[in-house]
Amino acid sequence: MQTKTIRALEKLRSKINSGHYLLGERLPSERALCKELGISRSGLRKILSHLEAEDLIWRHVGKGTFIGPRPALGTEAFLVVTRKTNPLEIMEARLMLEPKITAAAAQRASFQEIERLALCAKRNHEANDLETNEKWDVLFHETLVIATRNSLLIALYGGINKMRLSEEWCLKKQEWITSENWESFKKQHGAIVRAVRERNEVQAEEAMYNHLISVRSHIQSTY
Repeated sequence: MQTKTIRALEKLRSKINSGHYLLGERLPSERALCKELGISRSGLRKILSHLEAEDLIWRHVGKGTFIGPRPALGTEAFLVVTRKTNPLEIMEARLMLEPKITAAAAQRASFQEIERLALCAKRNHEANDLETNEKWDVLFHETLVIATRNSLLIALYGGINKMRLSEEWCLKKQEWITSENWESFKKQHGAIVRAVRERNEVQAEEAMYNHLISVRSHIQSTY
């Protein structure tokens, strides 16, 4: 890969990792990206292949390129599952998966992924509205699952993330989120980041479990 293409790859990867694009957002057209990055169409396609291999983007022929890992469910199947589930079921699934995911991330995360995790935690706490808060919270948890390097887990968790952005989830969060909860989640996210940074799998798993138990208890209070 030519030096110019490598610089363009690093630039686009940095924009994705910094949260410039929303999870699930479609990237600009190839023509627009080529112009922005100053590279040829063939160079761009090499870049997109690299980013897709890193699970930072996924491509759908005829529809475009989207931010995040490829969803495990097709649109129709996803809608069926979404209609049948609810926030408490989502939390149950997360409690079964995410503590172990976080332990694996503590073992496997790259330096860049750890820094991205810390950035997501910081931006989540600094958010001034619920939509921004939820965006960075989703990216925080997504970064952990990507760090596992397990393509099946990444695809499955993509479905969970989409459900977390559903209308019902957002409405429920409006009912229980408070400034006190926000502050407690800051401390819980901080504990997770520290454990992952220190490569402490046991503490990472425990910190995630405690965080999700706290979230679930707040959700249960609205039922």
